[in-house]
Amino acid sequence: MRNIDFKLRRAGALFAALAAIGGGALISGCGGGGDTTNGGGTISEEISTHANNAQKEAEAGVEAAERGIEETKEKAEEAVEETKEKLENSHSKSKKNLEEAKERAEKIAEEAKEKAEELLP
Repeated sequence: MRNIDFKLRRAGALFAALAAIGGGALISGCGGGGDTTNGGGTISEEISTHANNAQKEAEAGVEAAERGIEETKEKAEEAVEETKEKLENSHSKSKKNLEEAKERAEKIAEEAKEKAEELLP
């Protein structure tokens, strides 16, 4: 579980870095040649803002994945418990059926013995 968390966090950080680089390339390609953008901030501020947004989105994605993993784990545990209960019920029903069959066989054997004794002189 921790290995998955580590991999997801590493992937999120990589995604954030790529988004920051891509955002910087996009911003540097736009504009009229000045060193500020239309928002009044510098390019480095814009890159920082985009990097922070990308980091937040990556963290939100990691959190959503963690919640999904936890929900899946809970559902799997419920399914295991349900299967155990069904197996136990099946086992007890089989045992009950076996006992009933054994009783019937003993009764038939007793009846056959009685009839055999009646037929013998």
